[in-house]
Amino acid sequence: MREQSDTLVSLIHDAASHVGPVDGIDGEAMARRAIRHERTRRGVIGGVAALAVAALATVGGLVAGGRQVLPAGWPFGDGWYEVSGGGLILSVPSDFEPYDQGEGYPSWGSDEQDGPFDPAAVTSAVTVMTLDDGDSLSESEADLVDVDVPGAESAQYVLAEEGWDVGPQGVLQVELESGRVVQVVVVLPDAPDSPELFERLVEGVRVDPDATEADFDVQGNTLDVVEEHPADWTVREHQGLRFATPGDWVEDALSASREDNWPTVSIDDPDGRLRLQVTTLATTQDPDGEFGYTYAMEPPPGADRAGAELDPQDGTLHAWIEVRLAGGRTYSIDVYAPDDTGGDRVVRTIAGSLEFTPEAADLPSYGDLTDARPLVDDAPAIPEDWVVVSDAPGLRLRVPSDWVDQSGGDGTVVRTAPQGDPGEGLNAWIEEPGLAGNGEIPVGGYRLDVPGAERATVRMTDYTAYGEAEVAAFNARAEVRLPDGRFVQLTYDGPPDSGDRFWQILDTLEVGTD
Repeated sequence: MREQSDTLVSLIHDAASHVGPVDGIDGEAMARRAIRHERTRRGVIGGVAALAVAALATVGGLVAGGRQVLPAGWPFGDGWYEVSGGGLILSVPSDFEPYDQGEGYPSWGSDEQDGPFDPAAVTSAVTVMTLDDGDSLSESEADLVDVDVPGAESAQYVLAEEGWDVGPQGVLQVELESGRVVQVVVVLPDAPDSPELFERLVEGVRVDPDATEADFDVQGNTLDVVEEHPADWTVREHQGLRFATPGDWVEDALSASREDNWPTVSIDDPDGRLRLQVTTLATTQDPDGEFGYTYAMEPPPGADRAGAELDPQDGTLHAWIEVRLAGGRTYSIDVYAPDDTGGDRVVRTIAGSLEFTPEAADLPSYGDLTDARPLVDDAPAIPEDWVVVSDAPGLRLRVPSDWVDQSGGDGTVVRTAPQGDPGEGLNAWIEEPGLAGNGEIPVGGYRLDVPGAERATVRMTDYTAYGEAEVAAFNARAEVRLPDGRFVQLTYDGPPDSGDRFWQILDTLEVGTD
């Protein structure tokens, strides 16, 4: 049942993901891209009409995929009982039980199975939570319904019945006389009577006349950081961010072989498992503060945004922390630790150690980057037998005629050198506006004028300069922003000293909005 209850989240999270690993392509870069897609799960949900689903993604994905039978507790007139939370009183079906869904909000749910109630198997739920700043159902083009909630200044609800692989999801927004707004998020089973059941639940909501101001202050979880790290920990720096790690963790060989301008640094535990990555980005996951973070976090001094997501799976706790320097860059911190008390403390201690250095304020802007045009112009002339590739609408380039097409038919361009010449290839695709991680301004990177684009940035590393045979390769990445807000991403991996080939390919790149 736990796997089933993750289905909704998977469907939402995968909306933007579209590419898998290919021989000869930088697997680490692709993994980072997959993480970026995963983190934008709320941002890619279109329109406030889907606010219910966006909120439910924060709640934790409570609905199982596929068609479900009507839970036993839902028939009209039978077994409903009153509960209270977040300053509201509401009625829920008889088989709904209070449970902790991991976000700190008052919740009641049904697990639709025989035997003891299992919170991990919840398939229908009601959650009371505050409305994030900037969100408002009144700004939606959806069909809003006014409803009378006793004790409230006003109330409206929206019910999303179509367009999802699960049952309807609804949100009731209650504005109190004080101006505070509380919302009731409802996940329903995929059954014919679900819309009527949602209306029945909404009709039973009223403001608790005995509620205090503290009762209305419904908050999610907070990441309680540990500000004092153990004496045997090591303090490190990466492009303007100082952080601490356990003393026996070391920078992995690939990360250490790169120049300091690489946006990501990776630190491993003694067993060689990836435990920490710090990445410098030009954008934040949530630039407008529309959805917020699942876990609130006290921002480090000098930061104007900070938050975290925690994802325990199969004995491993994956923590993602984001901090943004006021008026500057964003830093993404990924931590992998054991899903136990010790691992939790490691995460909170790393979070508590975050501190900006003077370098953070001096990171370059786009105009500060070196112009790549001289490198493009100095590359050899493009051979006449190169062929045109236009697998993705709005994206066109040329590659050697013997390169193999490994595209998956999903709008992603994948070309690799013939089997006898492994280790060379490119991957190009277009990402929609709003995906976090785009807009990167690489420290030590390049800028390039590309016809039809607003701007383009390039970063590259030639590992042969470090004499590491096992990582001897040339890697480059170009990011091109289109006028409509989309981004063209192009990655190239080749043998040592293959930079000329990359510049040749990049010189053929044509982009558009079609």
